[in-house]
Amino acid sequence: MKLNVGEIRGLLANSYNITVPSDSAISFETGAQLTHTTLGTSHMVVPYGTTTEWDNQVRVHQKDFLNGQMRWNTTDQQLQFYYDGWMNMVTGISLGDLGTQTNPAVDGNALMRAGKSSGVYWIQPEGETAYQMYVNNDDNGGGWVLCVHARTSTCQDHMTTGSVRISGTTGPRTNNTSTTKMADSWIQALRNSSSYTGTTAYWMHALDFGPKNVFISSAATVNLNNSASEDNPRTRISTTYQGGLSDRGPNTGTRGFGDHHTSGGTYFAYGRHPESGNNCGFREDTNGASNGYLWVK
Repeated sequence: MKLNVGEIRGLLANSYNITVPSDSAISFETGAQLTHTTLGTSHMVVPYGTTTEWDNQVRVHQKDFLNGQMRWNTTDQQLQFYYDGWMNMVTGISLGDLGTQTNPAVDGNALMRAGKSSGVYWIQPEGETAYQMYVNNDDNGGGWVLCVHARTSTCQDHMTTGSVRISGTTGPRTNNTSTTKMADSWIQALRNSSSYTGTTAYWMHALDFGPKNVFISSAATVNLNNSASEDNPRTRISTTYQGGLSDRGPNTGTRGFGDHHTSGGTYFAYGRHPESGNNCGFREDTNGASNGYLWVK
């Protein structure tokens, strides 16, 4: 069945415009068609917006992107097509190239949805430079980007807001022998651009405490130098991915994320009392020091 637009047009007083309210849709069943005529004067407007605005739609309305969806991304100035991940139509970049220098992923979750295995990919949060980052798509739901590798051999180097030993466009790696760290501003941009809507967007993995894991509230902001108590969500933590959060309330000595002293070894902190000069790596009063990773999704 075909229905001419003229037969469903709006009121003359509204210039024959038809408005579909937000959170509503016109559905076309199998075999149905939407046909444009008078090509010289007719046009169809493609939905447009920034990467953040599009991802916010997913968060707020809890609606996933649909295969076959098109958009104009005003952040990248690209016409894009969605099929298990966005790809640029103008440049002809294929899905298989997601995470390359010419088509960086906005976060690790996009790579996970595209079926990518763990490995090194180009990541470019909105408004930031693209880097080659290691992505873990095997553990705790996948989509984790390695943002810090803290090493006790370089002691307190990880307790800073700036980047540490980032050479060119190469991000931290699991085989680093000295501390490597992305700048806090880049890590925060990664979170701001992320499509992850769960409760624990930060994951500290201490290699020498058993190992131990601490997951931090997604509401936390990123400052890996100052006292975690400055932003309460930084001290709302769990030992399991998307587990129940415990509000620890540590003293001002806990730096970055976590809790260095109130749990008797259950939890640990990103850093501890830098004024001492010898609190190396991830710290906990009972367990001492540990090498470790900070993953973000």
